[in-house]
Amino acid sequence: MILRFLNEELLNVQKPARYIGGEFNQVRKDVENKFRIALAFPDVYEVGMSHYGLELLYHYINSFEEFYAERVFLPWVDMIELMEKKDIPLFTLETKTPVFNMDVLGISIEYELSYTNVLKLLELSKINVESEKRKDGDPIVIAGGPVVFNIEPIAGVFDIVYIGDGEKNLRQLLDLLYETKGARRLDRLKEAAKIPGIYIPQFYRQRGKKVVPIKDVPKKIKKNAIGDLDECFVPIRQIIPNVQSIHDRGVIEISRGCTRGCRFCHAGYVYRPVRERSKKNVVENAKKILKETGYEEISLLSLSAMDHTTLNEIVDGLLPYIKEKKISMSIPSTRVDAFNIELLSKIASVRKRGITLAPEAGSQTMRNKINKNIDFNEIYNSALEAKKAGWNKIKLYFMVGFPDETEGDIKEIGELLREIKRMKFKLVTASVNLLVPKPHTAFQFVKIREPEYMEYVYSILKNYKRYAKIDVNDGKKSFVEGILSRGDRHLFRVIMKKYKMSYYDEWTEFFNFDEWIESFKDIDLDKYKGPYSLKDDFPWDHIDSGVTKYFLWKEYERFFKGESTKDCRNVCSYCGVCQILNVENNLKI
Repeated sequence: MILRFLNEELLNVQKPARYIGGEFNQVRKDVENKFRIALAFPDVYEVGMSHYGLELLYHYINSFEEFYAERVFLPWVDMIELMEKKDIPLFTLETKTPVFNMDVLGISIEYELSYTNVLKLLELSKINVESEKRKDGDPIVIAGGPVVFNIEPIAGVFDIVYIGDGEKNLRQLLDLLYETKGARRLDRLKEAAKIPGIYIPQFYRQRGKKVVPIKDVPKKIKKNAIGDLDECFVPIRQIIPNVQSIHDRGVIEISRGCTRGCRFCHAGYVYRPVRERSKKNVVENAKKILKETGYEEISLLSLSAMDHTTLNEIVDGLLPYIKEKKISMSIPSTRVDAFNIELLSKIASVRKRGITLAPEAGSQTMRNKINKNIDFNEIYNSALEAKKAGWNKIKLYFMVGFPDETEGDIKEIGELLREIKRMKFKLVTASVNLLVPKPHTAFQFVKIREPEYMEYVYSILKNYKRYAKIDVNDGKKSFVEGILSRGDRHLFRVIMKKYKMSYYDEWTEFFNFDEWIESFKDIDLDKYKGPYSLKDDFPWDHIDSGVTKYFLWKEYERFFKGESTKDCRNVCSYCGVCQILNVENNLKI
């Protein structure tokens, strides 16, 4: 039925290559006697195929003989309409198997605005959206990714939530589900709850704001954290997409975690501690990836790649190979204070593109308060040296909406752009976004700003548009994301209502703020805006990232005092991660 549908209808949709599979380096297995896992990314194919975590899990799971992992993405709206019209269920790319016939459906959630996509993906898969209404023979639906550190607004969807590094206990979980296939669903979930880092939402209930167990399960679920990245699986034969992906390049993860302590950064807290991959491991595997894929670019993936202890040696180790093959190298994340123009000039020796810096705040006062720990001279000199080295385009990222922010703090964004423009870059662009208070960060306590605040920001920065192309976000997406990120189980009915109106909320052309406001009428929205205190219960208090709530509160207090916290590579900040999770920073000196 599915193959016939594809044969007859594929040319009636945009980018039909999104749905055919068969890519170079796709894994092919005989499905006989295999435990089958559908790995889903709830967005369009070219976005999902750019996600390194999906690539990693796909090849990691397929490295085991008894498992077969296949891929699933949310079709584009034209394909969804056609599938619904023809009553075609969502299917895997590898074997065109309906998702409802798989043993497991694993969904990676990277951002809160994909919640409506998750529900649409399940509906299209013909799987009941609510976990407690599923039958024994239905796929076990698992959530993973950074958003699961507060999954509560959409917890009712998932049978299992996997928290933390997939390499730690995912194999154990899949082995259990394989061995118990055919048993009662509830019994399988009870056994899964015994595995570290596994959260079974239906075994918990929300009381007030707090989520508490109703069965014999842990009160707090500690995240899974690996100790040594060198011992972890590296996906070598990375799939070459049929449609050009957002990030069309090979990827090697050089480190995981960050210890800088920027007070707004969710990833910086929940991925602690930092674990580096060694120079030898990176260089050898990067060359293998390039040989197995034919990519013309290799990306050194990290939250803060410039902080890698042996980054210079890694670059020097790869340069002869990439120069010979005319391959470019990129670093997707660059901190200003770690900015090394000589090093970046080496990296860009094959192809020079625009350069990106993230000062985050315009004024020195605010940069100190958010613990960015960079000064004006570092930003200015980095941009100047980049210009001297041959870069002609520069982009800068800023955030606004911090507590106690003044008009002067915002004006300083414009003044910084004025100084950089004087360096005679051909193009200076700036992106200005509203702060999204995230769980497990120092700003989980703050009051979120209303979208109208961005009109005030624009009224100040419009006077500086002659110095740069300034994109001041309207704040509407950020506001909705902020509500969802600190939400609880009462928001599930909001998301259910919204997805029936529209989905693809991360996409500007589909995001509809009025529909969200209409959906929020079912709840008291003021309860989700903040501010909060240390004594307030959070719906994510039962999820243990390793960073203690008390430490985050002290960081919040330090914000108002303008006090900095040092990088814990050098001085322990006693955040709790190493002691609670029995891990530590693993630097490859």
